Amino acid sequence: MTVDYRHGIAILEVVANFPSLVMALLLAWRHGFGRSSGWLFFIIFSLLRIIGNCCYLATINNSSNENLYIAWAVCSSIGLSPLTLGLLYNLSRVNDSIQRKTGNGFWPHIFRIVALVTLIGVILSITGVTTTDNLTAGLSNTQTKVGLILYLVSWVALVVLLLLVWTRYNSIETGEHRLLGAVTICTPILLVRLIYSFLVTFKHDKDFSLVTGNVTIQLVMVVIEEILIVYIMLLTGLTLDPKEKAVYVPTSTAENGETAYDPRGRNNNTEMSYQGNADGNYATSTLPLSGRKPKRQLRGGPIRMLIAYTLNKIDERRQ
Repeated sequence: MTVDYRHGIAILEVVANFPSLVMALLLAWRHGFGRSSGWLFFIIFSLLRIIGNCCYLATINNSSNENLYIAWAVCSSIGLSPLTLGLLYNLSRVNDSIQRKTGNGFWPHIFRIVALVTLIGVILSITGVTTTDNLTAGLSNTQTKVGLILYLVSWVALVVLLLLVWTRYNSIETGEHRLLGAVTICTPILLVRLIYSFLVTFKHDKDFSLVTGNVTIQLVMVVIEEILIVYIMLLTGLTLDPKEKAVYVPTSTAENGETAYDPRGRNNNTEMSYQGNADGNYATSTLPLSGRKPKRQLRGGPIRMLIAYTLNKIDERRQ
């Protein structure tokens, strides 16, 4: 089997996604590997594209291996999910910026609900492709269609959240506005990629087929869009500074000796210090009134709680 146009597109995707994988790993290491950082999903996307296209290139010497085509189709069909989640969680970072600056961010669980819808779409897409022996039928069965509809729901929710965040543009911390701009640019580009998937799944047209369709259409509506989204987001991420995670704690009044918290996560045992800069902006920091280092909160899984408990004991001995 000779190398054709479609194989050339696969080579392009592999070449383009190796640098993006390196950048995504760098950003995830710099900002944290937690899902809320958003960069983890670009690592997943780059890996999916590299693995999937390598499987397709392997068909050059083994064109009769159906498993290689299935692996390529699965990696291609779920590529929408990490892109959507990457945009969503980076928009969540902008919302965290609003919370840190003004204490008036949007309810963070909204972003998690949209992410859950996207993950359900991923599961349905994978099962739809892998539960049938016919690859073409698997790309257009009921499970795949429902998964794609959930992708559309997630995209619409992303647009709504994007508009809501734009209404509080002036509340975003300095330097984080460029991330909002990057998500805004990438969201309509993602729609083009989503439209192609709908045409492949719902329109029985020989030009819109993942396996035998028009390769130029696939290049223009899929490959270029994906590369643009990944590089716009990652290059923007390289210009951002690491930020502490925002704390969403409702304001309460201290009663019967209880501790009161404000929306920015500070309690009444700390005092704020303000430091101005040349732009007239102020950064806030919290200092314990007693002069002692505050204890780490025992939250998270058992391993994290054990580490926090150990570090607290070390701090007590030093004091």
